[in-house]
Amino acid sequence: MVVNALLTTFLCTVALPILLFLLAVKLWEIYTLRCRDPTCPFPLPPGSMGLPFIGETLQLLLQRKTFLRMKREKYGYIYRTHLFGNRTVRVTGADNVKQILLGEHRLVSAQWPASVRAILGTETLSNVHGAQHKTKKKVSYFDLSAEGALATGRGLRQVCVQTLNKCILSTKTGKLELGHFEMKRLMFRIAMRVLLGFEPEQVQTDEHELVEAFEEMIKNLFSLPIDVPFSGLYRGLKARNFIHSKIEENIKKKVQESDQEWKPRDALQQLIDSSNKNKEPISMQAIKQSATELLFGGHETTASTATSLVMFLGLNPKVVDKLRQELQDEVKLVHRDCFYGPSRVCLRLLFKMIETENLSKCLS
Repeated sequence: MVVNALLTTFLCTVALPILLFLLAVKLWEIYTLRCRDPTCPFPLPPGSMGLPFIGETLQLLLQRKTFLRMKREKYGYIYRTHLFGNRTVRVTGADNVKQILLGEHRLVSAQWPASVRAILGTETLSNVHGAQHKTKKKVSYFDLSAEGALATGRGLRQVCVQTLNKCILSTKTGKLELGHFEMKRLMFRIAMRVLLGFEPEQVQTDEHELVEAFEEMIKNLFSLPIDVPFSGLYRGLKARNFIHSKIEENIKKKVQESDQEWKPRDALQQLIDSSNKNKEPISMQAIKQSATELLFGGHETTASTATSLVMFLGLNPKVVDKLRQELQDEVKLVHRDCFYGPSRVCLRLLFKMIETENLSKCLS
């Protein structure tokens, strides 16, 4: 009787849960494999789909490089898995990746993870293809060109001068400023002016809240696509909605002032003008998503590049002297007047230097 009781207890508490777990894993494997394209005759790559619903996401987050190395050693350069709520085929190796890149929209279609698409939106440049992609790219191109940047030169100069004065004051008081952190803040202030069309007063009052919301959104871009309270996607969407509310205020303001002859040239105004030019109704959601994507696409990379530029200029004083001398010779102004004076010729000269590759000659 005792042996039977122990055996029954063992089966109910240990064996049965294990069997049910293995059965759930097997059913999950069958379910995910049945979702394959029925029109494709080729077999799926080797691999495993992990645990039900979460797949192998936890293993990737905990093991990171070890997980990828173990998978490659076991299955080779191409294998299937289940990550971040999506069935995934990981492709490595130069020849394999080359075929994927050259076969975009023919062999494969590229898209961001579900959490990124949910936060940034479906009307963004990175989530559309074909003719719609070309149209959106053309609209955004002017704002990132020399002509668009020159049109906003005064605003750029004001933001840069304010930041430089702040850094100089901090240095005199003995406070240490981290270069990359300050560059990120500077690039965000510039983006608020150039991309979102914020006035200087708005930049000062809304900067802190917008920076916090933007960093929260970026931090939760790549998360599980589960929109429940306190989840990464929930926090990212909440931060995104706050940014959208500020952008919407600017859109309404610009639409009301559309009858003015002179309008500031910024990305937001360009998106609105594009809708009016095509005689299309202004899609508030599409414009907000496009403006948010421009923030996302240009913030981190631009801040990193600017930080590297400042660092290498600091390490090479001869290059700084050469650049300063060239500015003085070209503009016939002293260095201080070039950056603090009312003339916009400094920005024009910088674009001229870039176009004629004078910067490359200076750094060679």
